[in-house]
Amino acid sequence: MTISTANADSLSQLLAQCSLGDRRAFETLYRSAAPRLHGVALHFMGNKALAEDVLQESFVRIWNNASRYQAQVSAPMAWMINITRHQAIDQLRKHRDRRLTDQEEQALADNAPSTQESFSSDRETHALNRSLETLDDKQRQSISAAYFQGLNCRELAEHLTASPGSVKSSVRRGMERLRRCLES
Repeated sequence: MTISTANADSLSQLLAQCSLGDRRAFETLYRSAAPRLHGVALHFMGNKALAEDVLQESFVRIWNNASRYQAQVSAPMAWMINITRHQAIDQLRKHRDRRLTDQEEQALADNAPSTQESFSSDRETHALNRSLETLDDKQRQSISAAYFQGLNCRELAEHLTASPGSVKSSVRRGMERLRRCLES
């Protein structure tokens, strides 16, 4: 899914207003960004209820950190997706070793994504996969391992048997290329 420049500008403005404590701007931001961020959370969590928890925590972080958003560093949606991704990874790590109760296993089975959520997620996944194909193998492997397996820089360097500096550079260049591809 592409993000128009006008939409990015609007989201940047909403984040600026949120940093000043504007609750109406936050409501508008939530309505604008929640569907996409919910899709990200759902992708990681695989469960609607858990994704909603991640989404709620992500918006708390977005509200609390809106003053830290820097438009020259990243697009507003990319910044919010990154917050959501980190929140999801934190939740997954927290629950990694915890065994599920029968009730939780049943809840996981009962909360499959709706057709609309699946369709939206499928479109975004297709766009992301197309964009990933434009990267060289090292960038694609680095970004995939970092974002989809939740590896930090040190773990990623060990996984790829590369130096942390080269991994950081590869991820940074790849992410910039992905951002340009997804925005076009």
